[in-house]
Amino acid sequence: MKLAQETTEATKHNILDKAFARFGHYGFGKTTMAEIAKDCDMSAGNLYRYFENKKEIGAGCAQRCMQQKLELVRGVVRNNKLSPDIKLQQFALEILAFMHEQFSDQSALMELVDFISRERWDVVQKYMEKERSLISEILSEGNRAGLYNIPDVMKTAKGIQAALIKFIAPRYMDAFSLEELRSEAAEVTALLTKGLKA
Repeated sequence: MKLAQETTEATKHNILDKAFARFGHYGFGKTTMAEIAKDCDMSAGNLYRYFENKKEIGAGCAQRCMQQKLELVRGVVRNNKLSPDIKLQQFALEILAFMHEQFSDQSALMELVDFISRERWDVVQKYMEKERSLISEILSEGNRAGLYNIPDVMKTAKGIQAALIKFIAPRYMDAFSLEELRSEAAEVTALLTKGLKA
């Protein structure tokens, strides 16, 4: 039973890999279930055993990308060697590097982003809530250390998330170079941490 479950998960993972690559090359709209199945060396009928339709595959690709972002952020937040100021900066820079790598040279992927934003906003909202929670951990740590004086940590985390949107959302990744975005992100996080000081 466990082996069958692991095989199913491995197959789903492979489907999402192939679909994400095809979405990046041809776009979400032009991609068909038959093409994804062919990329996976399986029949279209077999593909439907794992995903109900292309929209579910698209949502799966988005959720996986967002999960990878969260894992990056958790690594930063749980790093005891970093101060809260550096954690906030690294939060922005780590996500920026990941998102730029994913989206900077695959403009066709924006079709997938548009689909998720339009039809599966619930996926985005769940991610943003988890991301805000991790930002709030950084802020709470700063409060405990006497570095920050933040009365409403969750509200401030939401504001920081909004202030950093250019560096953590896919929309801007193909419009600016990574160097330009890194420089701006460093400036913005420096301003934010300065404003948070006790």
